[in-house]
Amino acid sequence: MTSPSSVVRVSGMAYGPVFAGLLLLWPLLAVLGTLGFAPLLGLTGIAAIFLARPRLPPTLYAILALAFIGWAAISEAWSPATRHLVSGNIFEGNFGIGARSVIVVLTAAFATLTVAGALRSELGPRTTRWIYAILILQGVLVFLSALLARPVLSMIYGDDPKDLVNGVQNFSRNMNSFAVALPILAAAFGARGDRTGLLAASGLTLMTLLAALMIDNHSAVFAICGMIAGFLLIRLLPQTGFRWLFGLIAGYLAAAPFLISQFIRAMTGLDGALPASFRSRFWSWEVVVNRIGETPYTGHGLMATRTWRETFAEYPAWARQLPDFWQQYPVVPGHPHNMPLQIWAETGFVGAMLAAFAITIIGFRIPRPAELRPEIAFAIAGMAGAAFSIFNFSYSVWNEAFWSGVALCAAMLILLHRSGKVAAQQT
Repeated sequence: MTSPSSVVRVSGMAYGPVFAGLLLLWPLLAVLGTLGFAPLLGLTGIAAIFLARPRLPPTLYAILALAFIGWAAISEAWSPATRHLVSGNIFEGNFGIGARSVIVVLTAAFATLTVAGALRSELGPRTTRWIYAILILQGVLVFLSALLARPVLSMIYGDDPKDLVNGVQNFSRNMNSFAVALPILAAAFGARGDRTGLLAASGLTLMTLLAALMIDNHSAVFAICGMIAGFLLIRLLPQTGFRWLFGLIAGYLAAAPFLISQFIRAMTGLDGALPASFRSRFWSWEVVVNRIGETPYTGHGLMATRTWRETFAEYPAWARQLPDFWQQYPVVPGHPHNMPLQIWAETGFVGAMLAAFAITIIGFRIPRPAELRPEIAFAIAGMAGAAFSIFNFSYSVWNEAFWSGVALCAAMLILLHRSGKVAAQQT
């Protein structure tokens, strides 16, 4: 008779290859703008339920993270952006989920299931190489898209400026998703320790940086800088690096309104040398910091920043420093493009503290860097640094495509770690 433990092990072994098989969609979905990452995460989460049988109860950091998501969902009750739960008719093709909280909760649930499934699964050597090959393919497509951006955009989107903007955004999202995955590849090459490996890691990083500069994707540039900072921190602090890294991120999140307001004040007088897009971003943050003070404890509610539609015409001192066509642009363009500020603005002190505590505990629950294989330790630090950089400059904090990509990368890392650990035990 088959024992329960052997059944669980067989299920876990089955989930790994299924997860890797679903990842075949990753490069295609990335090229199409990453919007398909959320459905892909849904598939990996559903597969985890049946094949990996995640353990209950979840870990403390998962409980706190889910508590943060729950509080954010509840905050929709007092948000000015509250909508009906569903709208339209499924038979007429216009059905949609109006309540953003439903999408946020589903994304968090599937991310939890996917990561929990990876923690109970393994990969064979061939499937492990498969994951690296998928990421390399994405990197090649990222560089080619940057190199051929102009003719490709004209061919696909025509000459309409609005359509061209959508095309550029798709390229940028693909590049941002690769910037988060890049540490996995760079660490794998660099951890070899020989000249070839170091040259491969450096060349891959430089090519990604060049591609980002070619399409003016500053978020990806900052992400690469964050990755390198994460690498250096782990190199300098092989015992406590993760605790410092995640502790600093959590501390920044907890004190974001104060720290960002001080940063804006320090930039006063220097912002004239910056492009208009950068100056407008600082002013957007200033408006959001001021609005945080109106409801500091509970926040304005989920997606509330979307309703702040004041234009630059209502701020003459700022409008005078910008071209005339900026007059009708909203100062807060849908969201602050700074996730810590958005967390504070929409979920208040309660939400910010729940998120900060969850991040802190992750830093203490992960094994020390010196206890992990070098390619895994550096990949964790680099991915955290890259994601944190994007965390500060791009996307809404409720962007399911971005977080789905992060969750899938985390699951990749976990599977690579567990598979390498099993291979070492067998030898």
